[in-house]
Amino acid sequence: MATQSLYRRYRPRRFDELRGQEHIVRALREAVKAGREGQAYLFSGPRGTGKTTTARILAKVLNCTNPSDGEPCCECDSCVAVEQGNSYDVFELDAASNNSVEDIRSLIDKVSLGTPGRHKVYILDEVHMLSAGASAALLKVLEEPPEHVVFVLATTDPQKLKDTIRSRTQHLQFHLLPSDTLAEHIKWVAEDAGFALDDHIIDAALAKGGGSARDTLSALELLAAGGSDVDDSVDLSEFIRSLVDADTGIALSATAHAISNGHDPRTLCEELLRHLRDLFLSVMSPEMVSIRHDRLDDLAATAQELGTASIVRAMERLGSALVEMRFAPDPRIMFEIALVQLTRDGGADDQSALLARLERLERTVAEGGSPQPKEPPRSSSTGKAIIGGRARRPDPSGSIPRPTAETVATDSPASAPEPAPPVAPPEQNDQQPATTATPAAAEVREQSSPATTSSEHDAHSVATMWSDSVRSSLSGMTRALFAPASVGAVSSSANGLSVELLLPSQVHAQKCEAHRDAVQQQLAQSLGVVVELTLNVEGSTAVTQSPDTTEIVEEPIDPNDIVDAPTTPQRSPEEEIADIFPGTRLITTTDD
Repeated sequence: MATQSLYRRYRPRRFDELRGQEHIVRALREAVKAGREGQAYLFSGPRGTGKTTTARILAKVLNCTNPSDGEPCCECDSCVAVEQGNSYDVFELDAASNNSVEDIRSLIDKVSLGTPGRHKVYILDEVHMLSAGASAALLKVLEEPPEHVVFVLATTDPQKLKDTIRSRTQHLQFHLLPSDTLAEHIKWVAEDAGFALDDHIIDAALAKGGGSARDTLSALELLAAGGSDVDDSVDLSEFIRSLVDADTGIALSATAHAISNGHDPRTLCEELLRHLRDLFLSVMSPEMVSIRHDRLDDLAATAQELGTASIVRAMERLGSALVEMRFAPDPRIMFEIALVQLTRDGGADDQSALLARLERLERTVAEGGSPQPKEPPRSSSTGKAIIGGRARRPDPSGSIPRPTAETVATDSPASAPEPAPPVAPPEQNDQQPATTATPAAAEVREQSSPATTSSEHDAHSVATMWSDSVRSSLSGMTRALFAPASVGAVSSSANGLSVELLLPSQVHAQKCEAHRDAVQQQLAQSLGVVVELTLNVEGSTAVTQSPDTTEIVEEPIDPNDIVDAPTTPQRSPEEEIADIFPGTRLITTTDD
């Protein structure tokens, strides 16, 4: 014989045993005590919140022979019959499978019949599944039911019911149970059932239940039977760390690890989206989080570290990824694309991305760190990024590395009589505004050798920066004109760096000439060196110069050198057309 499930063994039998629905209990108990119970009730709310259980308790107390303070005695024959499911006073109908007009008409025929008890209670579960004809037939009996009949309609989607049906019922809305109330309840159930559970399993049951008492008890029963090994929840700490550090390697490594353990990409995306929601609510509305309050501080700390703007942007992008997965041949690709976009937002220009980056910069500056973006390490031989985020995780303490003794000795004027070697300025973020140089910085630039600074940039690095950040940071017409431009030759010059941009045509190059200074300034700001920009046409070596730098040289003309130009024979229009279309043949016709 199979063991009875926990949610059935510990189903409430009285109003005072209901958890988290005090407003429902108070309304029904007072109505029964005063003898003013309604003829039709509508119970709505999420699954597993006690709608059907409350309807059965109401049916018991309405026909109980020994009620006490609006509560059933649970000992008389009527109460026992209701609990066993063989009472003549209670009729339950699953409207999801019995939703036709004939089913409702059969119910109406039984309504007028008498009953052994004081009331005859009809419980219609999932009433929103009734057909249009069945809803119309039910409406007729709800208008003028017999005095001894009480209807209880239960649904998870009251919006699908007709307004005329809702208007003829007393609508009571059930809520999801608070996390503390639900945690206390399942601890009591575990102790009563003889389960020895730790806090980890209880937290896992709460997370799986999502505020539903029935779902939480089902998850608790599974975890109690199999232990923590049955808990197939995903460790999302690596994903959150990748979003905080903007580390694509960690995100992709965590994805590969989770999928290798058998997790579906859609489920993975849903779990991450649900966790991000908990992070957001831990700051904005902690009472809505389905977790124990003693763990809210950890969630709130993580949310503060990630930033609300970044959380909202991640939720929006993952939500779009879930929709895209429905039509993608490989859902994993869409999930990985979403993670890459969230961790590499340097080129994103939407408002949410800008807010997230600004929030991250403010947080970094407040912590005393550098606002420069973190670039993944690259191989010295291939120049490609080294993927392996788990090995590159920062120190959990979050401490800023202190300068070494060599650095201090180099930077100190007293201990270093000789000037320190020039250091190339770091790459600036495309979104970081240009600031006025301080005297110290100007002195460093004066001491730095242009050849040393520009030597660190080659054609490959400049082309990469042009496509990743510089081109996307241009605005308006400048961005549109320079969209097809590509980086050509890059060489060191006397002043800094000479960069060549190749354009598709001469006409296009002339249009871009008016915006050359803006592009040159943006390149100089991003590369950290003085840039001399030239615009050339693809396949041509002629440099397009700006009008202000073009010098017109007039040479003297000797009249003796002037000769008559050879005369060009006159050609007919037909011959010119023949030259335009090779292969044509002129046919001369005569008019008869």
